[in-house]
Amino acid sequence: MTAPWIVHGLTRSYFTRKVTGYLDYTDRPWRLQPCTPTTHEPATEAGWTGGIPVVTTDTGELMWDSTTIIEHLDLVTDPGRRVLPDDPTLRFLAHLLDDFSDEWFYRPAVGSRWSYEPNTVTAGWQIAQELSAAIGMPGAFVRPNVVAAMTASLPRLGVTAENIEAWMAEVLVPWVAALDAHLGAGYLFGDRPSIADFALFGANEAHFIGDPYCRDLVDEHGPGVVAHTQRLLQPQDQTFGEWYDGELPGSLIDVIAQAGRHYLPWVAEAAVGGSATVEFGDGSTADIEASSFLIAARGVMLARYVEARSPELDAVLERAGVLRHFADHVDEATAIPDVSQAARPTENRPYSIN
Repeated sequence: MTAPWIVHGLTRSYFTRKVTGYLDYTDRPWRLQPCTPTTHEPATEAGWTGGIPVVTTDTGELMWDSTTIIEHLDLVTDPGRRVLPDDPTLRFLAHLLDDFSDEWFYRPAVGSRWSYEPNTVTAGWQIAQELSAAIGMPGAFVRPNVVAAMTASLPRLGVTAENIEAWMAEVLVPWVAALDAHLGAGYLFGDRPSIADFALFGANEAHFIGDPYCRDLVDEHGPGVVAHTQRLLQPQDQTFGEWYDGELPGSLIDVIAQAGRHYLPWVAEAAVGGSATVEFGDGSTADIEASSFLIAARGVMLARYVEARSPELDAVLERAGVLRHFADHVDEATAIPDVSQAARPTENRPYSIN
């Protein structure tokens, strides 16, 4: 039998589910090994700074960081199941929406989980059940500590009791509505999923359609997002086609435009100044510091833009109203990481742990 890939993470983890969705899609057998963000000693010795999942490959090699794992594996995946388009414009847009999901929607995902009681009760017990197996302590002891630790982390994500409703109404709901109008029976870039589809899958399967309060919002405003998640949850039942070829539909442009509403203006300022304030339409604000991981990710995203830049790409970004967030910042570009080796970035945490 082929050795399974071991995913050290949690079922209700945003980035764990992003990776497991990709493993299912590429038909790699895996099993879950419950793990906390700080308790994988072999990975720590290999340079891991925290942030699940850590993956042990079928040959025993360690990898971490969801985006880098997928990029690395895509190099050796059957062409029919690769998730990074060959077309430079589509590839950049896939990276853009992957980055947008990972760096922005992680905030209302975690924030809503620990701000609304139905979410906290459901996810708190499910996480405690897996963590109790990992650390050998009773669930009744683990759960309140998980809830307390995660609730304390919310201000660093920019989520507070004063602005959580704005995150839901002005960030999450418009996002799922735009996705609902675009996805139909397909995926972000046509009839086959991209890396960005798995970023959405991780967010939705672990949080937005898994946590009760959020699921009610998504059912109301974006039932197509639920269907998209369920298609990726059962890839063996799907028939996949090709990515877009030619002019991109207006519904995709509307999805890309969502990144320009709050995220791209904020990250452009925060990556240079260390922090920035997001202003919501209801008058509330979110003061968010940029982590070293986010600053590094911003530099990489700009490097991807420099590499892919063309009149075609600029026209798409201009249609979406976000061109200036890239074209005006090319001097901040760093370098695109080499993903030919096992994925082991030195920093992969969205914020510092307690």
